[in-house]
Amino acid sequence: MIIGISGGTGSGKTTVANRILESVSANEVVFIQQDSYYRNLTDLPLDYRGLANFDHPDALDNELLVNHVRRLRSGEAIELPLYDFKTHARLNETRAVESKPIVIVEGILIFADPRLLNRWISRCLSIRLTTFASFAVCVATSPSAGVQWSQ
Repeated sequence: MIIGISGGTGSGKTTVANRILESVSANEVVFIQQDSYYRNLTDLPLDYRGLANFDHPDALDNELLVNHVRRLRSGEAIELPLYDFKTHARLNETRAVESKPIVIVEGILIFADPRLLNRWISRCLSIRLTTFASFAVCVATSPSAGVQWSQ
């Protein structure tokens, strides 16, 4: 099962994710935050990095996020990037993440990428949550058995 949680800054995405995490065994769920997938800005001087528009889809490495969600869904492990928000750069280290039956993906722009919105909602997202301030709207879809993953 894949659960996607989207909403604006401060809308309660992480709160919703944490409520789900509290109700499920840690052996059953992987939690991926889109914030880990910001592009590495080390090619820019430090003074300019903070001027980037981090609310724009181009600020994110969605190719890697899509690849990682697909791999987790297929039962494969991933190396989750670690992002330093003070320097706006990816760390050299990563965090090993094993696939589990439930994958939660949370972020402000996870549904801005058509690969996440169109294909995955219709084929593999079991639950899509969009948070607005203090409440969540849940739209559930039934994933087809034996969904094949393709690029």
